[in-house]
Amino acid sequence: MMSPLALVTPLSCASGPSPQRLGVEALSQGICSGTARRQTPATVPWTIAAEPEAVRYANHDAKRGIDFTVENHPFQGLSVLDPRVVRIAPGACNEKHRHAHESLFVVIEGEAELQIGDQRQILRAGAMACVPRWVVHQTRNASAHQPLVMLAITDFGLTSAVLGDYDSRTRLRHNGEDAA
Repeated sequence: MMSPLALVTPLSCASGPSPQRLGVEALSQGICSGTARRQTPATVPWTIAAEPEAVRYANHDAKRGIDFTVENHPFQGLSVLDPRVVRIAPGACNEKHRHAHESLFVVIEGEAELQIGDQRQILRAGAMACVPRWVVHQTRNASAHQPLVMLAITDFGLTSAVLGDYDSRTRLRHNGEDAA
């Protein structure tokens, strides 16, 4: 099996802006593929809205250095993928946890120290990593001054349809039995 962190790589584009300047809008409009998607803005929201539909999960525990939120940002027409925005305060982290869904992380702003299993890697804006199912992972904001913003794309919807409500068992705040 390939190491999860072996898949960590900066985004690269044949043409267009540098990876550091790429944002969610650029990625969603197909700039890296070299093709701009034809769209009707009123019916197909390709970009993440300034305001989330809802906060899916948040935990603030100063004693453990935990301070983050996970926001829902649904796109029309998706039945398997579940895009989320993860925001981690300067110098803070999310919980060390594991879950049944796979995750792909793209750093949008800031610098992340990502632990997947027993491996650690620093990721800067434009870098991405994937987390396989049930692998313990945690993200720490490597900056003491700048917030960390990441796009997390998961298959939560599909996994939940198969396994039911497993997510509450994996989170520290809920005293989850599967929390790492």
